[in-house]
Amino acid sequence: MNEIILGVIQGLTEFLPVSSSGHLALFSKLINFNPDVSFFAFLHLMTFFAVLLFVYKEVWFILKGIFTLDKDAWNLALKIIVSTIPAAIIGILFEDQISEVFSSLKIVGLFFLFTSIAMILSDKFKGNKNLIDINYTDAAIIGLFQAAAIFPGISRSGFTLFGALILNIKKEDALKYSFLMSLPVTFGAGLLEINKVTFTMPVIYSGISTFIFGVFGLYILKKTVINGKLKYFGYYTIFTAILSFIIG
Repeated sequence: MNEIILGVIQGLTEFLPVSSSGHLALFSKLINFNPDVSFFAFLHLMTFFAVLLFVYKEVWFILKGIFTLDKDAWNLALKIIVSTIPAAIIGILFEDQISEVFSSLKIVGLFFLFTSIAMILSDKFKGNKNLIDINYTDAAIIGLFQAAAIFPGISRSGFTLFGALILNIKKEDALKYSFLMSLPVTFGAGLLEINKVTFTMPVIYSGISTFIFGVFGLYILKKTVINGKLKYFGYYTIFTAILSFIIG
């Protein structure tokens, strides 16, 4: 049952800009259930499939363009790789430290506050650049925002959205790019840890829950970004920060 609870939390909070890893750390403490990092990596792998459903047109554009030598498709693919590199390096170098942060709710609470600030400020930006207009410098900067989000409490979707918005990228395109660049990271992290997962029925059910609620979370986030309501997630993460400080 605990696995399913965490699966639902992961699915909803992975895409809402409230930090899924921070919520997993918080709720693991609340229900006194502390699975291995490999379990969380498996849940992230299931969110990969939810994202794929959300940006399948863009993924198909890239894949088709690679084989037809389409310049825009190749450039977009290379920019996504550039955006992925910082998170991959940080994840490999600081794997042990990331695990330690999961057990320190006071640090998680501090990172929740970083997410709050980013979300409250995000609604102030209105860009005019689309996916194709993103340059390699933009890609590298957004990649640094994604790398910071490896630590629980910092929202990956929230931070990468914020990074894209301050670089003058349109809201909907910022959202699409945020999730396109998440695909290699979530898939890679899941593959690295998948052999360590013990596939009991509760674990399988948790994966299914993650996918279903992930699709629902994506729908909510898209509506929220378009309507300029990200600040409400900022207010919410102030609450989770306070809760983390109290419990931790």
